[in-house]
Amino acid sequence: MDAAFRYPVEWIDRFQLPRGDWITLRPILPQDDVQERDFVAHGLTPQSRYLRFLVGLSELPEALTQAFTHIDYHDHFALVAESFGAGSQTQVGDARFVRVGGAPEVAEFGIAVGDAWHGLGIGRRLLCLLVAAARAQGVTQLHGDVLHGNAPMLALAQAQGFSVQRHPDDARLARVQRALTAPVTPELVATCA
Repeated sequence: MDAAFRYPVEWIDRFQLPRGDWITLRPILPQDDVQERDFVAHGLTPQSRYLRFLVGLSELPEALTQAFTHIDYHDHFALVAESFGAGSQTQVGDARFVRVGGAPEVAEFGIAVGDAWHGLGIGRRLLCLLVAAARAQGVTQLHGDVLHGNAPMLALAQAQGFSVQRHPDDARLARVQRALTAPVTPELVATCA
C-alpha cells in the first residue's frame, strides 16, 4: 500500500465530556459512508447543514459521501467524532482539510458538530487535532470560509488562533485563516486535551 494511504492511527484520540460521555476522534474510513450520510441527514438541523455546506441540502449526495469517506489522508484528511453511548455507535462530528489550488502547503478546512452535541468542547478538540494533523503533513496555511452569521464558528476559529478576514470573493462570508509554522510535537498535540 502506498504510504499516502496508510491509515493514520496516530490521530486517534479519546476524551470524556464534562457530562460523562466518552468521545472517540479518529480518521474517517471508507466504510463510514452510511454513518456520514446519517450524521448529515439526522445529526444536523437544516440550519446547521446550511452553515456547514453553504447551501440548502437535506442529505449528503452519494457522490459527496464517497468523496468524504474515500480519502487519501494526505491531500484530503478527515476526522470523525463518535459516541458509543447506550451500546450504539453515533457520529457526532466531522472535521476535514483539503489541499487547494495546486499548492501543497495550502488547505481549506470544514467542521460540523451535531446539534445535540454543541457547546461540549467537541468542535474545539476536532479543530485542534485537525490543525496538528495539517501541520504534521506540511500544510503551512489553513483557512475556512464561514458565513458572517455563524458566530459560534467564528468564535471557535479565533479561540484556536485563526484571524478573521474579509472573504476575497463572497460578501456573505468571512475567511478564517491561520499560519501553521510550529513543528508538531507531543506537547503540541497534548494542548488539544
